[in-house]
Amino acid sequence: MRKVRLYDETAPVYHRRYRQIQRIKYQAITPMLDKGLIIDVGIGTGIGLSSLKGFSPVVGVDGAIEMLRVALVQIEDAGQRTQLVSLVCAYAEALPFRDCSTPAVISITAIQNFTDVRQGVEELIRIAQRDGIIAVTSLSKILPLCELVANFDLKFNMIAQFENLADEDDGLILQLCKRNQIKLR
Repeated sequence: MRKVRLYDETAPVYHRRYRQIQRIKYQAITPMLDKGLIIDVGIGTGIGLSSLKGFSPVVGVDGAIEMLRVALVQIEDAGQRTQLVSLVCAYAEALPFRDCSTPAVISITAIQNFTDVRQGVEELIRIAQRDGIIAVTSLSKILPLCELVANFDLKFNMIAQFENLADEDDGLILQLCKRNQIKLR
């Protein structure tokens, strides 16, 4: 809750301060994703929306309402109203989506801010379709790659791994193999 307040307070300057470095991360990840529905958990001020053009619909989730207000302005200023973009105020640890509801979930430089990283990862996995893609990056000084990987205990295929992306993030792109969803008759 304390982190959410901090992000709400800094929302007006966050977009200007981190725009360039965050776009580098989105640009590294989005070419590896199929076009279509994408859920961005920790969308913040919507910095990555310009990199998500062509994905539709896009659902942005963030627990900081002031960050989402800035994102809404970004959507309107960029003319992305024609692209289906929805913003949802929710926490990563309790995502308001059905199981297996999206082919792609991304979380760029947000996972280290989850109140409960393990629960947040479980939620990302829960909403991803069987064989879905999950792409996450974290600030390496707070949640390094080895700890990030340790939070994913389901079977998955590693599509890509990043270290020092934009000189500050480690990241993973995983394709899940959710065995527990295969029903045998």
